[in-house]
Amino acid sequence: MIHGKPNYLGWLPFIYDKKDWTDGCVAVDNIDIEEIWNAVDDSTKIELLP
Repeated sequence: MIHGKPNYLGWLPFIYDKKDWTDGCVAVDNIDIEEIWNAVDDSTKIELLP
């Protein structure tokens, strides 16, 4: 899954920049996930390459 940072810490989302918390997902900043969400249709396949 691609997602933004959790909202439940309010002003502390920068904490997530310091550790791996995604459990295999790809996390981006919330502003970036909004852009992706608006640009990509649901069920679009995304290929991640090294």
